[in-house]
Amino acid sequence: MEKGKRVSEPISGKDSEKVRKELMEKARRLYCDLQDSYKGLSRSAKSQHVKVMLNDFADEAGRDCEELENVLSNETRTTMETAERSLGMFAQLLSVKDSNLTEQEKALIDALKLSDNLRNVFSILSKEYKDTKLRNFFEMLSKHETYRENELEQLYEELIVKGEW
Repeated sequence: MEKGKRVSEPISGKDSEKVRKELMEKARRLYCDLQDSYKGLSRSAKSQHVKVMLNDFADEAGRDCEELENVLSNETRTTMETAERSLGMFAQLLSVKDSNLTEQEKALIDALKLSDNLRNVFSILSKEYKDTKLRNFFEMLSKHETYRENELEQLYEELIVKGEW
């Protein structure tokens, strides 16, 4: 152990490895739930374009869920795409009220909000734990959500700002 570093046990009194696995499993379940959320939004969408877009988001969340399942079961490294920093092009959209939005705008903004919330949660978790594996895991998930947010912002620019559907 490094001099001056204190290793604390989990508050629950559980084995650190068990706590790590439980937290990683909960993160995986978040992606599985995200897939279900997007599928539900897709079913309620009126426009075929929005249905397709939301189904694509659901498929991506499903791939993330499977990827994390592989990480948990095989201790393999993830191949999730990540970004070091957010483009932040449309950060102001996160506080927009739904009342005057088109269905496409609402779907993209809802997706941005979901991703932003996940990124924030994973970022906080990456700073909360002394366990290096756990910190790195949550940091990677936070960077993955940054990547997704960047993609959603680019999609918003193409579809809504430029009107290139």
